[in-house]
Amino acid sequence: MYKVEDYESKIIEEKKFTALIKPGDRIFLSSGPSIPARAAKIITTSEKLTGYDLEVIQVVSTQDYFTEEASSQRTYRYKTFHSGERGVIETDEGKKDFYPSNLLEIPYIFATRTIDIDVAIITVSPPDRRGFMNLGVAIDTADAVIKNAALVIAEVNPNVPITYGDSLIHVDQVDHVILSDEPLGERERKPYDNLQDRIGWNVSNLIQDGSTIVMHVGRIFDAIAKHLQNKKNLGILTNVVSDWVIDLVEAGTISMERKREQGGLISTSYCYGTKELYDYVDNNPLFGFYPIAVLANPIEIRRISKLISIMNVEKIDITAANVLVFAGDDLLSGYESKFNFAAGTAYSGSGKVIFALKSVDKNGDSNIVISHDQNLDRVRSTLSVARYVVTEYGVASLFGKSIRERALSVIEVAHPDHREELFKQAKEEGYLYPDQIYRSVAANYPAHIETIKTFKDGLELKIRPIRASDEDMMRRLFYKFSDRSKYYRYFTSIRVMPHENMQKYLSVDYENIMSVVAVQQHGNTERIVAEARYAAYPKGDNYEMAFLVDEDFHGRGIATYLAEFLIMIARGKGIKKLSALVLSQNIQMLKVFDKLSVKPIKHYDGDTIELEFDLTEETDQTS
Repeated sequence: MYKVEDYESKIIEEKKFTALIKPGDRIFLSSGPSIPARAAKIITTSEKLTGYDLEVIQVVSTQDYFTEEASSQRTYRYKTFHSGERGVIETDEGKKDFYPSNLLEIPYIFATRTIDIDVAIITVSPPDRRGFMNLGVAIDTADAVIKNAALVIAEVNPNVPITYGDSLIHVDQVDHVILSDEPLGERERKPYDNLQDRIGWNVSNLIQDGSTIVMHVGRIFDAIAKHLQNKKNLGILTNVVSDWVIDLVEAGTISMERKREQGGLISTSYCYGTKELYDYVDNNPLFGFYPIAVLANPIEIRRISKLISIMNVEKIDITAANVLVFAGDDLLSGYESKFNFAAGTAYSGSGKVIFALKSVDKNGDSNIVISHDQNLDRVRSTLSVARYVVTEYGVASLFGKSIRERALSVIEVAHPDHREELFKQAKEEGYLYPDQIYRSVAANYPAHIETIKTFKDGLELKIRPIRASDEDMMRRLFYKFSDRSKYYRYFTSIRVMPHENMQKYLSVDYENIMSVVAVQQHGNTERIVAEARYAAYPKGDNYEMAFLVDEDFHGRGIATYLAEFLIMIARGKGIKKLSALVLSQNIQMLKVFDKLSVKPIKHYDGDTIELEFDLTEETDQTS
């Protein structure tokens, strides 16, 4: 039975603490915002420990207690599981050292004593009446280290929040206690810019109600969270949460009903942000804190349905095979930590892995490249897990796409100033057809007209402008049509639609030729089920409409909606007249036109009926 006296007897002062440390000791400190700050200060300032040749290990470093100057003066070696360019540079310069490892390996390394720990110093809360102390906002590998260290010292700090999950240790598990009232390490919440806001909007449109999301630390995730606040029944699964999570909870976005094992609530290993965040997670049962090995296990992750993993990277190549990770990435916020979740997500079946980035860097250079030829030490493989690439210019859907389709899709979301050069280089490298038309790639894609529409029987379709990269889906749509449907559409018998013809059909400028498609999505798979367009006559004052609707989707109101959609777009562009040519036997299409808010004037010429729509007429009907 726990007695307060047992706890009090373990409390030691600085003199006893330094006496416990022996020359050559390997010392583990808990990580991130929960670094045992008092112990760190003693180690770096105590005259007694000068020249002790200590080895100090943290999983993640977020604060600068162990500087180059302190290290050289006090002859200790500082090591982390830090990765990224900064870790490589600091190691090359002799400042620090790091263990190249991933999240899942770290607990095993300590559990097997591959890295023996002489002294483990863990930040915890004061004990409750039963003697349990809380690990607070940094769980990481504490359990494995505590069980295997020769000596365990708890730095008890009343500023540590009380959290739920696997976050308890007992006084009996520690040998000594030092007292501290140091504040937890904080991360300033900086505002995101307009480009990140647009990226956040584009990413949010890929996330359905009921999804479980893997997000991390950074301004782009703040932007994404803003645009998720109208979603419902979301869950969070990640190695680290930041202040964006407060916004989601307060907006009522987080699921209170789904169990954690089903991806509900908020499950994490770290919490890194402002004091407001630390106060928010204190005694909040929505948050569960668990060891890294539990959260990042791809075998467990893949069991969660509708899982979405979001990765922010600096640059990506046009096939999404390799990325350039940010300088300074570490296991708290870096690529390696995110990738464990991405791998599990990719193999979960319905999961989505999203790579998000700005289209250009601060110098105006393209962040989308043909191949990486700079900072090669920061280049990482995506191992084909990328399902989407998102920039402020839109979303490139990659799942099930060939190299040509992927390259074209990614170039389409590059910055307009760089698309032509990327297009040219992609041709030279054989990624695109030699006769690939650049017109629609160069055009200013009107993302603002994208929308989601629900039709009869709950059919949800995304309505968006057509892209050059839709060629294969449009070919599949064409070959599904019966000979009669093709005749109704093209007024002649057409049996094949080869690449050279289809790409011309897709070559639109969104001004003289506007085309929109209705896209059905199952998980990561997209299918075009309808297309509608208008194109200017040579004299330019009349625009002819035409429609294609998959025969499996007739009778859902899709053609009527797309016709009204085109009318809305045309009016917005100042177009005064639309027209359509319909064979008299095409009764179904004639009925569609008769339902529209703008009533047509009909002209008969044999078997052909020309319908004219005067868009200058006022109408009180809505589509």
